[in-house]
Formats: sequence, structure tokens, C-alpha cells
Amino acid sequence: MSPKTVTILLLITSCMLMPPVYSTIGKDQIPDPKTYKFLYFVSMAGGSHYSSLSMSAKELVRQGHKVVSLFSSSNPRQMQMADAEIFTTVVYNSTITPHQRADVMANLGKLFTTGVLRTFWGPVIAVVRGDFLDDLGTADMWLRECDDLLGDAATMKRLREEKFDMLVADDHIPCIPLLAQALNIPFIYNCVVHAVPSKHGEWAGLPIDASYIPERVLGLTDKMTFFQRVQNVLAHTYYIYWWYLTIDFKGFDQLKIKYNIRPEISTYESNKQASLYMFHGSFALEFPRPMQPNTIYVLFTAGSTPLKKIADDVVEYLNTAPNGVVLFSLGSHVGSMEREKAQVLADGFALLQHRVLWQTSAALPAGIKLADNTKVVQWLPMAQVMEHVNVKVFVSHGGGFSMYEALWAGLPMVGLPLFEDQMDNLDRLEDRGVGLALDITTLTPEILSQTIHKVVAEPKFCANARRVSLIMRDLQTMSPPIKTAAHWILHVTKFSGDHLRPAVLDLNYMQRNLLDVYVFIMAVLALILGVNLSVCYCCCRCMCGKTGKSHPKTE
Repeated sequence: MSPKTVTILLLITSCMLMPPVYSTIGKDQIPDPKTYKFLYFVSMAGGSHYSSLSMSAKELVRQGHKVVSLFSSSNPRQMQMADAEIFTTVVYNSTITPHQRADVMANLGKLFTTGVLRTFWGPVIAVVRGDFLDDLGTADMWLRECDDLLGDAATMKRLREEKFDMLVADDHIPCIPLLAQALNIPFIYNCVVHAVPSKHGEWAGLPIDASYIPERVLGLTDKMTFFQRVQNVLAHTYYIYWWYLTIDFKGFDQLKIKYNIRPEISTYESNKQASLYMFHGSFALEFPRPMQPNTIYVLFTAGSTPLKKIADDVVEYLNTAPNGVVLFSLGSHVGSMEREKAQVLADGFALLQHRVLWQTSAALPAGIKLADNTKVVQWLPMAQVMEHVNVKVFVSHGGGFSMYEALWAGLPMVGLPLFEDQMDNLDRLEDRGVGLALDITTLTPEILSQTIHKVVAEPKFCANARRVSLIMRDLQTMSPPIKTAAHWILHVTKFSGDHLRPAVLDLNYMQRNLLDVYVFIMAVLALILGVNLSVCYCCCRCMCGKTGKSHPKTE
């Protein structure tokens, strides 16, 4: 056998004996064959909170993992059955009836559409007026629902037997850490709004700098004057206490004692134990600010909505519009709107040369008169309609999900903010030059129609919307964007979130703000100053004493 042949045979043998390449590059590079069990719980809030959270759950199921969705018996039947073919559903018994829940949400809807909550002092005004003094308020409902869940022995037994790897839930309800501790599993928070400084600075440990991070509902941007910064600092302090007072933490602490769920850790501190915090949004619109490693921005619906068929009559309405179409939706809240306010909207649309496609899941107030250019539909595949070439502008309340879907499509907006994050969303839209916001409490048909005409006619709004859309799409490392959420959920489930969780969450208020350090430094400086003054005083007395003895009085 020739030396050349021997050499070739040795090379082949070496290659066959060589270990696989991936075994030398780290375990994190090997595809993980394990499937995980996730418990999803958002039904206490419901509505858009559920639809956004279910997007990541569906992605996890597509990747082969198991998802169990937990519902209350007070949730509408259609919500419980919406994704029954995808998730395993568990329903716990609640003392709240579906009718009571519907009444609570309807009362909230009526309050929202008055516009009272769109200002900084709005919540205080609403409390003073007694707007929240219903037989059953949202805070009471959430506390009772949590008590019902933890007290449902059969449901809790079933959940414990599932041996979940992770709880994924909405951060709106303080019951989440109690449920996680009762099941002895970690949890992930899903937030349907952007990061709120006063709230998430405490719960998620986000760095807060009042000099350029605006507090909620102030109408401020990241560029503030001196007096705006003063206002921002005061508002931040106010809202820290507001969050603590409006959420009945003491009530949930009593539940921890009642069911012996780690009563030594308060509910407030338990909220800080989240392995991951997912916020809704994108830095294509959000003001730049520092984040923690375990806090991420995610687009829950934009760019991820499944394609659905647009009704034939709607397609024809869009295709044959000679001057384009104005898309309008206030979600389900318009059904609770006073007839006079709804008529102002209808009269404003009547003054437009465009067609108007009005989407509302609830019936319009009785007696409202619509113009011939307005078509009302109960349901639309909003993301697909927004992509239609004849849709020129989106008129909305500024809710995060529909807003980001419109921006994904490069569509300018006119906003009518009503409550919560909607005012902040539209502040950001105006700052980016993507749209204009209006005050629903002073709205007239002329103001509405003129504003819509301005946004449609001036090219800068459309150009800015397209720019934001391109930035938003380019920031996505995964497509569809909801895969980003699924990736991070799996990451902290596999490896836990300890390597991402900042130590600031384990510090108390004094330590986190270095107040103890400042007090110590001031005490040391005061001590040094005191010693120096004492020494100087003693020296002066001694010198004065000697001077007096060396120069006795002479008569």
C-alpha cells in the first residue's frame, strides 16, 4: 500500500472518530428537545389584555410547548372558548357573575368616554365626584377574584399537578405573584403599555431620571424646560404613592396570610420577583431610555396578526372610494358613549370628502344620525384594512395595539385619547410628527373634520409615519415580531432569570436612592465640622485666657 493511500485512510478515520462540532461550542447552541408547560393567566383584566398575551402563547404552541389558559367563570363564554382548540383551558369558580363583570366594565367605559381621566388630576377629580363609588369596583372585583381562585381547592390541586415551568400573566393584577408562589413556579409579567416611570421604576427596577424621562399623563416629552422638570419630579413622587393606594396591597397581603402563601414577603415586594418584564411598544416611537437586562419591548400584535378575509362589501367600499377612506375605531368604548358625543363624531365625518369606515363591536347609541359617506361595521381585520392603499388616516383613541398596527402599516393618525396610556401614546405620535391629538371634551364637528383633513393633506404626516414604520420593522430581529416574546419566555424558562435580574430590586427605598449613604456622609461631615469648631473654640478660649493673664488690669 502506497504512503499516499495510507495518508488518505488515516484522514478518513480521524474524521469518523472526531466528535460532533456542536459538542465543542456550548450547550446553548444545541437545539433544546425539551418541551415546557406554561400557565397563562390574564382573564381578570380580559379584553385586549387577553388577545395580546395569547399571541405569544400561540407561538409557543407552534413550537411544540404546552399552554394552559386559566379563566374565571365570570369571563364571557366566548373568551373562554376563543382558543380552546389551541390551549387547554381551566376555569375556576368565581363569586363574581358574568353580569356583574359586564356592569363593572360598562361603568368604566362610560367614565372613560367622558374624558375626565385624560388629565393629570382626572383620577382625583373622579374620586372626589364619586365616579368610582359603585357597588363593585375593579379593585374589589380583582381582590375577590383572587380570593376565589386561591380558595378553589379543585382548581389549585389541578394546577399543582400540572407542574408548570412558568406562569405568564398580565401585570395589571397583584394576584399574579400570589398564584406563582402558591404553585411554587417563577412568573413573567406581560405589560400592555409602555414602561411607566413611577410604577415600573419600583416593580421592574428601571432606572428613573426625571430630567428626561417623562411621567405619565403630563403631556411632556424627553426634552423639558426647568419648570417642566419640576413638574415631572413632583408627578413622579405623587404617582409612586398613587399606585400604592389604588392597588389594595393590604388586601392581597391578607390573602397571603389566609392561604399561607409566603406571608413573610409582602405582595408589593413579591411583584419585584418577576423573571422577565415584557412591555408593549418599540423604540421607533418610545422615547430613548435605559432598560434592565430582564426588561424588553415587544410588539404583541403589529406584524404578527394572522391574515383574515375582509368581507366582500368592505372590500368594495375600500376599492371604490374616489377620495380615500378614513378608518375610525374607539374599540368597544363608543357603545358606552353619550349620544351627544357620538353625534359630534358622526357630524364631523359628514363634513369630510372621504369615505369613513367606522368599526365598533358595540351598538351605536340610539338615535344617532350617520351621513351617507359613513359605513359602520362590527368587526374588521384591522391590520389588513390598514394596509389598503385607499386608507389615508386612522382615527383612534390611541390604544397601544391598534396604534402600533397603524404605524407598522405606515398610517398617520388622529387621536382622541380617553384614559391610561393613550395620552402618552399620542404625545409620542405628535413628537414624531406622525399625527395630531384632540380633546374629546371640547371636540366639535368642525375641529374633527379640519384636523383629519390636515393630517391627510400635509405630506409630512404620511412621510413621518412611513419612516417610523421602517425603523420599527428594522428593529425587529425576528419575524414575526411576536417570536421575540416567545424567545425571551423560553430563555428565562430554560435558564431562569437570575442572570438578568438587577440587584436593585432587592434594595429598599433608602438603599436604592443612597439615602443611607448620604445621611452617613452628612453625619461624618457634621462630626468633622463639629470637631473642628470645638477645637477652634477651645484654642480661642485658651488664647484669650493667656492674653488676659499676660496683661493684668492696672489702676
